[in-house]
Amino acid sequence: MDLSFEERVEKRLGNGSTLDLEKEGVGDEGAKKLAEMEILSKVKELILGDNEISDEGVSALAQSPHMTNVRVLNLKSNNITEKGAETLSTAPHLANLDQLVLKFNRVGEAGAKFIAQSETLANLTTLDLFRNDIGSAGALAIKQSKTLTRLSRLRTD
Repeated sequence: MDLSFEERVEKRLGNGSTLDLEKEGVGDEGAKKLAEMEILSKVKELILGDNEISDEGVSALAQSPHMTNVRVLNLKSNNITEKGAETLSTAPHLANLDQLVLKFNRVGEAGAKFIAQSETLANLTTLDLFRNDIGSAGALAIKQSKTLTRLSRLRTD
């Protein structure tokens, strides 16, 4: 018998604080369901790499009031563009993020600049933007950011 998405999430989380759904075919619909699940408020590390999540799914997660305890958000290898980066950079429920992994997406220079100007993401110590075509201007914006002053690990193109 196949488990429902909600049952899979509960099983994966168990009694821990890490929810690893990498390569689970979550997609935008799954991201929307996850955003509505109260169990998400127990999560400190959310791993959603390789799930074909686009800006639409990122928007649902970013707007979720259940995301306030997440410290590590891994969205590597999805379909996130500058619009998704803008959504993440303005999401008040993500103010406690310590690590944001966006490698292998399509954030681009504009997306990097949104992140660089983000007051919401001011607590980040780790930011991974590898293979996002942010270019030298995007990388410079991040490095010269007046809000991302706690960054100790930065990975760009």
